[in-house]
Amino acid sequence: MHDVRAFNLKCESCGKEIEELPFLPLTSSRPVYCRDCNVKRPAAKKKGNQSRPKKRRR
Repeated sequence: MHDVRAFNLKCESCGKEIEELPFLPLTSSRPVYCRDCNVKRPAAKKKGNQSRPKKRRR
């Protein structure tokens, strides 16, 4: 895991301080969630899990 203590991150949902992330945050403008709140988030809002049908190649 990456050391994120220098970023002073707090969960966008519950406000709990986040001490570890499996990635380095790119910008401070995107919300970051603790593990518990991320699990509770709706699947459609999680990156990479869009409900759009995939286009077929011909």
